[in-house]
Amino acid sequence: MKLAVLSDFDGTVTLNDTFENVLARFGIGDWKAVDDQYVRGEITLEECVRRQGAMVRVPSSQILGYLDGVTEFRPHFDSLIEFCKTNHFPLIIVSAGLDFVIKHFLTRERFQDQVELFAAPAKCTPTGITFRWPKSKSERSMNFKDDMVRYYKQRADTVAYIGDGRWDLHALRNADRRFVVRNSRLAELCKEQEIQATTINDFQDVVISLRKDVSERDSW
Repeated sequence: MKLAVLSDFDGTVTLNDTFENVLARFGIGDWKAVDDQYVRGEITLEECVRRQGAMVRVPSSQILGYLDGVTEFRPHFDSLIEFCKTNHFPLIIVSAGLDFVIKHFLTRERFQDQVELFAAPAKCTPTGITFRWPKSKSERSMNFKDDMVRYYKQRADTVAYIGDGRWDLHALRNADRRFVVRNSRLAELCKEQEIQATTINDFQDVVISLRKDVSERDSW
């Protein structure tokens, strides 16, 4: 395949971070301190999410009811879907968030059959949200997001990654085409670490850039 497009969900496909919203609204304990542990490199991404999920002890219906009122998609995600569909490029959401939340909003926006989803299955229990993390495909992967970039780099000429947060850094670094949400934490990290990435406001920016790449490649 010529191109594979991978995108984060929270804060990227959506304007808000749904998992952070859930932690802020329902979390019991200092979930930000767990974030800080991840930032310092003391725990993995998967362990960070596991610990934070354990702090949320409400049913999924309550979570979805709350998020429905605060969640909107970043403009022109449908344009990216159409671009990938027309060119037969896979479009995969790669998320450390709640899979049932992502499925809910993809269905709400009628995108459920238009994109692939790679996320750990999450389950609400009386003792917290549990996650079943997929086994890494590469021993070199820093986390499961990075693992998916490495996986598609073996199958596509070019892998594009779109993200907004610290959790996206390793995956973004290994991608061939890098897109970061303007004024996001990931944009700041790219600047600090001198990682070349295209800054976007919405998905139309991604489509215009990728369309140009495909056109130039086809003209070789």
